[in-house]
Amino acid sequence: MSNPQWVPITAIENLPLNEGRSLHWQGLDIALFNLGARVVAVENKCPHQHGPLVDGMVSNVEGRVTVTCPLHTRRICLDTGQIIKPATAGPCVRSFPAKIEAGVVLLQKGRSEAEAA
Repeated sequence: MSNPQWVPITAIENLPLNEGRSLHWQGLDIALFNLGARVVAVENKCPHQHGPLVDGMVSNVEGRVTVTCPLHTRRICLDTGQIIKPATAGPCVRSFPAKIEAGVVLLQKGRSEAEAA
């Protein structure tokens, strides 16, 4: 297996703490969230009715960092992509490997859904 390729996206200071910012990445709309010591990247649509997660409120609920969809208040765990309010076994939000190095947010390059088809 080859080494993963990490692509610089932006300086961490361009992402306000606990707020989302969107970007187009590998053919998808992605929401980036600065959680302080780390960043997370998820597809920017709620599985319920495709609400823009980037506009949601970030909070800590029972030890999990979540974002609340602004359309219908679905709460999604940013670490797992699982909908936790209401609790459901339904679809998850797709996540993408992200990290901070030397003050720069990096995303791991991979195949997009279009390339995988």
